Amino acid sequence: MVESADFDGLNDYMARGAALTGAANSKSGIVSTRIRIDGTDNAVQYSIVESTHFILCRVISNGLPGSNAFLIQGTNLGSSVILNISTATAYTQSATWLHVLASWDIASAATHLYVNDADDKDPTVVATNDTIVYTDTNFQVGAGGGSLNKVDGCLAEVYFAPGQYLDFSVTNNRRKFITSSLKPVYLGTNGAGPTGTAPAVYLHLDPSETVANFATNRGTGGDFTITGALAAGSTSPSDF
Repeated sequence: MVESADFDGLNDYMARGAALTGAANSKSGIVSTRIRIDGTDNAVQYSIVESTHFILCRVISNGLPGSNAFLIQGTNLGSSVILNISTATAYTQSATWLHVLASWDIASAATHLYVNDADDKDPTVVATNDTIVYTDTNFQVGAGGGSLNKVDGCLAEVYFAPGQYLDFSVTNNRRKFITSSLKPVYLGTNGAGPTGTAPAVYLHLDPSETVANFATNRGTGGDFTITGALAAGSTSPSDF
């Protein structure tokens, strides 16, 4: 069972304040997160994981606000968009937990985006064979653009592995993160379970832990610092 952290959409977010230790620029990556959307529908941006050159957010679809889609976008050193994948479906405020799972290897134009184990990738995709910058000097969770675009909702099991790749069109690869009944999978103490290599970011809470431990990165990239005061989530993705 896993627990969640509640971000209030007003004051709460987490920042690394430095580069992710050991991260290198590359053409591939994996993200996985559990999210319960409590508000901020139809906003310009709703950042979950963000840096200058990489973002996982809700509400911008292919650069257009108001869609309430999930978007993953990466840019090169010149800040040109070379990765852009979004959901075809809009996701709005709900008590239901969602699992967002994506991977990409733009050297081979491979992109995957699943929500609750269902393929939901919009057909409009950018996957240019170039290098995504993952070495930015700050990464944030729950906000973007400094302290803007805050998450109003609960997060759990935030996983970000730049430079790694799994083909999520293969069901057994998705089962490394989500069961057939949509429950979370134990990823290992440092998140290395799915690929055999620990990700740069793995934010996890056991039932017995204080919610402030959500900022303790079980991955290799270093811990985050909380701004505001996270509350324990009132529900868990393990409950659904």
